[in-house]
Order: sequence, then C-alpha cells, then structure tokens
Amino acid sequence: MTTTIRQADLIESVAAALQYISYYHPADFIAHLARAYEKEQGPAARTPWPRF
Repeated sequence: MTTTIRQADLIESVAAALQYISYYHPADFIAHLARAYEKEQGPAARTPWPRF
C-alpha cells in the first residue's frame, strides 16, 4: 500500500513542531539553532526542499 503525503499535511506538521520547540525550549537554544544553520556548509542541509 502506498501512502501519499500531502503538502498541506507536511507544512502543518513542520509548523506544529516549530511551535512546540519555540514553547518548550529557551530562547538561547533557538538562537544557537539559528547560528548552527547559518554556519552549515553541507549542501544537503543548505539546499531548499525539492520541488515535485
């Protein structure tokens, strides 16, 4: 059986995860995450989501 993940469902899940992180983690944790993302050099981490 094949399961199709709809774009709206994925967006909703990511938004919910980010909301959870922002509520349950201190601001300095979020700031460190942002800095780590900015420093990241790996192409897999820097490439935007593929368009299907």
